[in-house]
Amino acid sequence: MVKTFLDGVAIGFYRGIGEVQKIGPFSEVNFFIGPNNAGKSIVLSFIHEHLPSENKSQQGSLPLNSPLSFRGEGEGVFLAGFGIRKFNVLDSLKQKNAATFENPQSSVYQLVHDTVDRLVCDGILWQQFRGNKYVSQVFQPKISEFINISNAHGWNKLNHSFTGRSGEDIRTKALPRILRKINEGVLVGYPPVELVPAKRKLGDKEDEEFKDSSGIGLIPKLASLQDPDWQKEQERYVFDAINTFLQAVTGKPDAEIRVPHERNHLLVRMDGKLLPLDSLGTGIHEVILIAAFCTIRTEQIICIEEPEIHLHPTLQRKLIRYLQENTDNQYFIATHSAAFIDTPGASVFRVWNDGVQSYVEPALLKDDKWQICEDLGYRASDILQANMVIWVEGPSDRIYLNHWIAAVDPDLIEGTHYAIMFYGGGLVSHLSAESEGDPLGELIGLRSLNKNMAIVMDSDRDSAGAVLKSAAQRLIDEVTDERGFVWITKGREIENYVDYDDLQGVLKELHPKVYDGSWDGGEFEHAFYFKRKGKAEPYKDANKIGAARKICEQPANLGVLDLRERVTELVALIHRANGIGDAENEPQILQA
Repeated sequence: MVKTFLDGVAIGFYRGIGEVQKIGPFSEVNFFIGPNNAGKSIVLSFIHEHLPSENKSQQGSLPLNSPLSFRGEGEGVFLAGFGIRKFNVLDSLKQKNAATFENPQSSVYQLVHDTVDRLVCDGILWQQFRGNKYVSQVFQPKISEFINISNAHGWNKLNHSFTGRSGEDIRTKALPRILRKINEGVLVGYPPVELVPAKRKLGDKEDEEFKDSSGIGLIPKLASLQDPDWQKEQERYVFDAINTFLQAVTGKPDAEIRVPHERNHLLVRMDGKLLPLDSLGTGIHEVILIAAFCTIRTEQIICIEEPEIHLHPTLQRKLIRYLQENTDNQYFIATHSAAFIDTPGASVFRVWNDGVQSYVEPALLKDDKWQICEDLGYRASDILQANMVIWVEGPSDRIYLNHWIAAVDPDLIEGTHYAIMFYGGGLVSHLSAESEGDPLGELIGLRSLNKNMAIVMDSDRDSAGAVLKSAAQRLIDEVTDERGFVWITKGREIENYVDYDDLQGVLKELHPKVYDGSWDGGEFEHAFYFKRKGKAEPYKDANKIGAARKICEQPANLGVLDLRERVTELVALIHRANGIGDAENEPQILQA
């Protein structure tokens, strides 16, 4: 599984960045997305060149007239800062000062926590290094901001605990010494940093050393993994993992990379044939190269330039999912592909330039991600909020569907993998999924909005033999194919998929003043109706949304009617729309 080694960076007067910018917090996979010349590669270049990692020391300054110096308006001193999350700061201090942290109830213990709270900015402690040694804190508060945290006695105890000194002036000696000790006490150790450049190729020379991620020396390296010495047999798992990825992207369970004796190219054994890797197309060739680089490297920080080159969006997503599930590196990726915006578990940063300098900002909200899409030149009609649209009659249907979908695949996220939209029951007769050649399509051309589409609709049948309404049958004919289907409820309404006794119990709780018992509970009855106190007619206006919310507070029961089959079909369609999993092994879409 991917890991997080670096929590954030602070950059000032470097390439396209002028005044100091704090960039973070980082996660296991981080995307820097923006148009050409926005400055997407700034953070990658900074990390690769200046992070004080195992394979290099951090440079404290840039040479005079360096091409990496800031070239915008104004001038300033190059600043390289690195961030450590608060909980990592405290963990490091505990390792170095075990006695101080023995008693969580002690005043010294609490004072350390309060002091760290003041030192961090946006939850991160920002530091500068020279070589691998701490130099100073970036954004350090003034001494006066710490004075009132504790009295002189508390500071003296902490000073003695950290430095062995006591009786010093708090403002001029003790506090500055304590703050420096806290900063120096953070155990910073970053792994090697590798850069996968935008231009990648397979080196075919036997004597080339595999020392970077440009492709030079990759074939000899793969050969050693294909047939390792008996003492290194454990290395074969790396080769097996790359083959597993090849099988996923080609859809061929027998696909396998082979390195021939001459070691001048790669072969693929597939469908009983042995072919050059190049013959599968540039996209497969490119994605296998990147996957190989990242699988061979372990527990490192890897910066990747434009992985989307020659890759279809589906391959782009498969690559990232493979890296997340099968490697243990941290990734920083510069791209102008919108396909990565909704990657689960990843951090997305918008990179833009105002004509003077570049800015890097986290894209935390949907509006931020829409702004990225606009930066990349997408129009509102080019993209939707999700890769699939599910049309339902109303809000309570949405609540149930989200609950049931989560029961089958809890990793699916509304607004990312699918969107739910309302058509309203009264519009059913006007809906048409064909946007051309049909006058009803002018009202709502569903498939012109998104080809990946499902419609969930009440059957409204009052018996098993009742005829389905003509509008519903027409939608089945127009929509049902490999990218869409219509789900007509097996019972009368979607509420008939809820256990009847559970539903009636919730209705009694919601309407205690009028509820006087259940009505009829058959699958073709109105499940929401109940007996009303003092009335012969059933109560028909129950709180559907409130009931749905209460029902969905409990684990989903998919064993009612055909609910499990239908939800499984719907999840399979969402998977296909998002390129998740092996489509060949997904349940097939059935006719309604």
